[in-house]
Order: sequence, then structure tokens, then C-alpha cells
Amino acid sequence: MATAGKVIKCKAAVAWEPIKPLVIEEIEVAPPRANEVRIKMVATAVCHTDLYHLFEGMHKDGFPAVLGHEGAGIVESVGPGVTEFQPGDKVIPLFLPQCGECRFCKSPKTNQCVHAWDADVMSTPDSRLTCKGKKVLQFMGTSTFSEYTVMNQMSVAKIDPAAPLDKVCLLGCGICTGYGAAVNTAKVEPGSTCAVFGLGAVGLAAVMGCKAAGAKRIIAVDINPEKSEKATVFGATDFVNPKDHSKPISQVLSEMTDGGVDFSLECVGNVGVMRSALESCVRGWGVSVIVGWTDMDDFAARPIQLMAGRTWKGSLFGGFKSKDGVPQMVKAYLDKKVKVDEFITHNMTLDQVNDAIELMKHGKCIRTVLSVSELLSRLYTFILAAVMATAGKVIKCKAAVAWEPNKPLVIEEIEVAPPQANEVRIKIVATAVCHTDLHHLFENTKEEGFPVVLGHEAAGIVESVGPGVTEYQPGDKVIPLFISQCRECHFCKSPKTNQCEKAWVGRHNVSSAPDSRFTCKGKKLLQFTGTSTFSEYTVVNQMAVAKINPAAPLDKVCLLGCGICTGYGAAVNTAKVERGSTCAVFGLGAVGLAAVMGCKAAGAKRIIAVDINPEKSEKATVFGATDFVNPKDHSKPISQVLSEMTDGGVDFSLECVGNVEVMRSALESCVQGWGVSVIVGWTDKEDFSARPVQLIAGRTWKGSAFGGFKGRDAVPQMVQAYLDKKVMVDEFITHNMTLDQVNEAIELMKHGKCIRTVMTVSPQ
Repeated sequence: MATAGKVIKCKAAVAWEPIKPLVIEEIEVAPPRANEVRIKMVATAVCHTDLYHLFEGMHKDGFPAVLGHEGAGIVESVGPGVTEFQPGDKVIPLFLPQCGECRFCKSPKTNQCVHAWDADVMSTPDSRLTCKGKKVLQFMGTSTFSEYTVMNQMSVAKIDPAAPLDKVCLLGCGICTGYGAAVNTAKVEPGSTCAVFGLGAVGLAAVMGCKAAGAKRIIAVDINPEKSEKATVFGATDFVNPKDHSKPISQVLSEMTDGGVDFSLECVGNVGVMRSALESCVRGWGVSVIVGWTDMDDFAARPIQLMAGRTWKGSLFGGFKSKDGVPQMVKAYLDKKVKVDEFITHNMTLDQVNDAIELMKHGKCIRTVLSVSELLSRLYTFILAAVMATAGKVIKCKAAVAWEPNKPLVIEEIEVAPPQANEVRIKIVATAVCHTDLHHLFENTKEEGFPVVLGHEAAGIVESVGPGVTEYQPGDKVIPLFISQCRECHFCKSPKTNQCEKAWVGRHNVSSAPDSRFTCKGKKLLQFTGTSTFSEYTVVNQMAVAKINPAAPLDKVCLLGCGICTGYGAAVNTAKVERGSTCAVFGLGAVGLAAVMGCKAAGAKRIIAVDINPEKSEKATVFGATDFVNPKDHSKPISQVLSEMTDGGVDFSLECVGNVEVMRSALESCVQGWGVSVIVGWTDKEDFSARPVQLIAGRTWKGSAFGGFKGRDAVPQMVQAYLDKKVMVDEFITHNMTLDQVNEAIELMKHGKCIRTVMTVSPQ
């Protein structure tokens, strides 16, 4: 490889000090020395051990460091003396080495190695990482939160070349730790009864291990009731929440099992839980295994607990001899003998590592996999090669179908017809869930709006074009538009509006069945807003397609198809926010945050963000808010609160909720004489209203659709602004999922747990 023997400059997430967010930096990675391997990381996950070092361990001599130890990648180069690996090998870095030569490695009794604790945090002289002239420590000798890392060959496992690295990366720690604790350390027996305490990734893997070992009854224990369903997937037969009982959990389990369980596994890392797990075991032969990590407190129990015949053991990395065991576990995954995919609840990029840490910190995920290498360009190449062969043919593909209102979407195989005159067929690469999709599914319950394929905020690649299309050709990167721009009607020709005569007719609201290009099970499916991006392919009229810069990352700029443009443009184009003005933005979803960003771009001096969710305050600051107000914190109407804060009212207010009462409050928050209030949030369920004096006193009330942007002209400009770092996009993405997870994405949006979830649509 061209980089062999050279220092590589690459991206990494650096922890400069404890309890602080990681910082994406450019670091230098030295070439491998004797017996070392340099690895190009492809995927890595966030583990509780990373959080422990960052938030609890907090050893000052452990910083600055690059965290991460659960990853997978490809060998880039090797140092002298390395014969087991060569460039191109797929590998998993190991935090627990296996030298194969020491007395521990040669013994079948343990997976310890004499070198196991040598590289807890690699000492400064030994680290191969440098940033800004300083040596950066390598966490556990691995440091997978980097595009490249250097490892000793005794801490690298070579795996099957067929293994998907964005899945098997999880076998570098959590899954092997839990699964092996049951199978190797506890040695769970067929027909036995087990209890697993703590249902994170390690605990769920322990449940899976108990099932694989033949346990008859597996009791999953956790204080989070939402973990119950997931535990069942991995084999749990019972679920117990200690908070549901007044008795100690050990007594509850003893009563459930006629004296106690045969095997218990503590997967929390809490000394109190360790004691409870031991006391839950049956006397005489019960075995309790400590799996969860902590070194902050001593664990303790009464001697009688062991004298009565119980055994208390500990397990590190599930008892697996790492270089031997990990490839075996990868093979077991490929043979469908162990689950891996089911542990992954979120997919993000390395740039989103702090978001992933927050999810883990607050128990909102099982495992978040971070994509480290830039692989999307390769994906697009594969897509482009595939699309050319399908021109003129009906395409069978996957789509999420809403068969009826208020019901989960169903992943179906649909048929997508070839494009007709003036139409473009697009292979959707990425799409996001927007509140407008939820409005149609849960609030607009008219039967004539179903069955339908939802989705309208997306990006993709042109697969083929119909007769009369000259502006687009196969291979173009495009963003479908829910609001058209024909460029010929008197609206399109006027600078006063972004409306189009064809914007609200036919296929550009919910298309009528004869006009739809979708069929499923012999039935025509409607196309939502003429787009329907919850499908691998869609057909859109050319007047509702924006051709964009080929350098644009589709899994980011897809958000410019609705929410960001809607909010940003409402401030810049519709309100025409003035430099030095005071603004208030009501509602801090994606649209509201984009409106905040627009106010800042327009030069507003003061931007007051208003939301009933206090967690939105910090995010609003990122986009430019100077103040945050929660209406629930005040007994007065919010309009009065803002009036008192601003000496009579704000110059501009933007309502980004879609609630008629909030619309009224936003208007009443404006200063009399010149205040401008813009309705941005969508609803068609109720009339909005106000007293005439509000307008008579000099205020203006306006509405904004798609931020006043003429779609075909302006969306490419917004994409370019993103590429030029003039507008934010990445910061709106809180979750990454796949189309198969669309209902989970909808639930996140429904309950206000996300800003935007981007779904990968095209298969990788």
C-alpha cells in the first residue's frame, strides 16, 4: 500500500481531559515497529468501559487519550517480524492479548496472558499516536476511535474475509464478554436455571450464552422495564424489575426458583448488585460470576454465602483466549449460531461519537456502531453500476408501506414502474423521518390517503429518465422535492413566492391511484407528496427534482429536502430577519433549530429559543440561540414573558410547532408597530385565530412553505452552502438507522427523542 512505512495523518476522537466531550482532531499515526500491525479502522462501537475511563476512572495520567476498543478493520501495513498478518487482512483488535508463549497462555485454565495488563493505557513513549505535537495515549493499547491505529500482533485476531466489519466489530468486547461468561466461566449446564443482572450488551450476550448452553429457565433482571422485550429476543424466559418488589431481589429470585438459581451473572459493574447476584444462588452448588467492571469500590459478602457451597468467580472477556476465540465467534455469527445484528440499535459516524456516548450514558441504546472509514463513495459506485441495467424495466424493491392510519409501516416488496414522460426514476440512498410523515400517519386519518408509501426528505441517484427529460441523466445525485418548480407558471416566474401552480395538485399532494408508479400485491399504492422516499426506488416528475453537487454526501444532504430548508428559509426568506434584531423561535425540532440557524445567519443580535423540553436548550445554543425559555417555568403567558424580556416584544417570531395556540402566542410575542410573525409548523386540523387589534397595531402575520425556497434553484445552493461550511447539517442528525427500522425511527420522532434520524435505504 502507498502509505506503508509513512506517518499517516487521519481523523480521531481525542479525549483531552476527563468528563469533557471528545474532540475530532487530525492526528499522526506512526508506522508499525517490530511485531506491530497498523490497521485501518472501518467500524467501532462505544462500550461502557470507554465511558468508565472518561467519566469514572478519571486518572489524570490517562489523558490525553484516544478511546475505543471494540472495533474491526483492515491491515494497512505490518512491522518487522510479523508473519501472521498481511495488508488486506480483515482483523479485530483485542484489548486482551494472547502471546501464546507464557504459562497463562499455555494453560487451559485461563485466558489471561502475562502481557494482559501491560497496555492498560499505553505509556507516552510507547504510543504511536501524536496530535498537535503531543503524544496521545492509546486506550487499552487499541484506540479504535481513530481512522488508523497500531497494535502489537499478539493483540490482533485475523477473521473470515466474508465477515461484515460493521457487525463483527462488536465481538471485540461486549458480546464475547457476556456470552463467554455464561459458556466458559460459569459453565452453565443444560436444564439449569440462570439469572442475569443487567441487560446492556454484555448482559444480553450472557442471556444468549445461557440459552446456547441449554439453560431451561433464564431470568433477566433490570430496573429498566423497556429491556424486557429485548431480553426475550436473546432467550430470556422471565423478566424481573427489582423496583417492582419491596423485598430484596435475592429473596424474590429465591422464592421464584425454590431456593435460588443455579447460575447468576452480574453484568452491571456495581458491587451491591454483585452481592445480590451471589445471594440469589442456591446453596450447595450455586455459581455466581462477576462480569461487570468497576475498580472504585470493594465487593463484599458474608463468609457463610460461600461456606454454604456457593462459588464466586470473575470473568474477563468471557474466558475466551482472544486470538483463538474471536475468529471462532465470527464464524459462529456467519453460521447464524450467535446473534450480533440484534445488539445494534444505532448507527452513526465517528464525527457523532459524543452523541453515541450520550446514548450509552443515559441507557438509550444497546450498541451504537460508528462508521470510521469513508465507505459511502464505494457504495455509490456500486449503485451506479447497478442502476444502468434496470432502465425501462419494472423494478421490484423494498419499501415501507402504510396500509392504514395509526398502524406500523410494513416492509414489503413493491413494483416500481419505469418513468413516463417528464419523469425521473431515482434510487434512494438515504431518507429521514419528518413530522409531516407522522401527521399523515397519525392525524390525517382519511381512508383515501392509504395505502401509501411515506417519506419526502431524501437524496438519491438517478437510475433512468423518461421521454422529454434533458436536465437529468443516470448517475446524477439528486434530492426529490415535495414542492415543485415548473419554472413556467406565473408563480414560478414571480420573485414574490416559491409557490407553483402544480405544487398542490395531482401527484404532489397524495397522488391518486392511477397516477402512482407503485404497486404492491396487485394494488396501487399512493405516493406521498409525489415523492415516497421510504422506498429503494421512486418516480418523481422532473419539476420536483433538484440536481446537486456530485461531491455531496447523500446521507447528510438528504435533510435539505425538507426540514432544514423550511426553518432556515423561514427566517432568511420569509421573515427577512434583520441584522441586530431580536427573534423568538417557538419549537426546537429540526425545523425550529434550522430557524435559529437562519436568524443567526441573518445577523440577529438576540435569538430566544422557546420549548417545553429543557433538554433542547443546549442544542439550540449550538445553532446560535442566545437565550432559552421554557413556558412551563413561568406562570405568565409566554407572550408576556417575552415582552418583559425584550422591552415590548420581539422583532421577529417563528412558530415551528404546528399548534394553533402556539401560533397565536408567537404573534402576541411580537412588538407592536413592526413585529413580524411567521407560521412555519404544519397543521390542517384547526383554524388559527387572534384578535384583530394584534394586526391593526402594526404586526404582520405570514406563512412559509419550504422556507420560501424555489426548490430546484435553491436546494442545490443550500447543498453548496453546506459543502462550504456555511450552514450546518450534520448537527441535526441524532440517529442513523436502516429502512427496516423505520418504525423505531417513527417512535423516536413521535416521542421527541430525536432531531433527525437518517435511514440508509439502499442495501450496502
